[in-house]
Amino acid sequence: MSTAKKRPSRLAGLVRLLLLLGAVALAALSIGARTSDISEVFDHVRDSLLGSSPAQAASEGQWLQSGATSIDPQQLASLDVAQQDRSDDDYERAEFGDGWESTGDGCDVRDTILDRDLVEVAYEAGSDCEVTDGTLHDPYTGTKIQGDLSESIQIDHIVSLSDAWYSGAEDWSAEKRESFANDLDNLVAVDASANMSKSDDSIAEWYTDWDPPSETAQCRYAAQYVDVLASYDLSVTSDDYKLLKKLESDCKDLA
Repeated sequence: MSTAKKRPSRLAGLVRLLLLLGAVALAALSIGARTSDISEVFDHVRDSLLGSSPAQAASEGQWLQSGATSIDPQQLASLDVAQQDRSDDDYERAEFGDGWESTGDGCDVRDTILDRDLVEVAYEAGSDCEVTDGTLHDPYTGTKIQGDLSESIQIDHIVSLSDAWYSGAEDWSAEKRESFANDLDNLVAVDASANMSKSDDSIAEWYTDWDPPSETAQCRYAAQYVDVLASYDLSVTSDDYKLLKKLESDCKDLA
């Protein structure tokens, strides 16, 4: 049996919205404005206060709205562009630990990410951690996913473990690699098939095949990819860097 748990509402924003819209409507009616004009003003003020329309917010999902959509120029400039020899194929998943760690509050990393990235989340009875149901607005495909979470939703490493291995992680301690594999900033809940398609690709490899559902999705991913690389002092290939420089320019308007 599951119990639903609602996320906190933006009460303060809604109160401001109602007060301001009421004032706008009264002022507009007093000077004989048309209903269509008032409606247009309503939509504009609402979107300005809440950041996006309800339809847009639902389609973009939790993760896309939670971070930067433009690449930090200083972070990008700090990355080492290096040749990466992947011919020896010595990466092993086990080098990064054997599963999801506890986050220290009784929850494991997978459930923490599901709770963060899904809406309408439900939990196992008596638990504030074990996610049993919810809705994901998938950032990789733009689709709405409901149902069996164990089969339809996976947790993706934005910088894949294999990509990290050849970018410098093979020289890390086992403890640092395991910490990287469980870093919430490098994880996102996504459609299972999209995750398997992305697999171990670096950003340049994946973007060749990926058809992002929106510019926001493309830029949010790129910004987070750079943030993770810079945080762990990982290198990039020349192909990755060229793409990231292009996205740095393309995504500026979304900042």
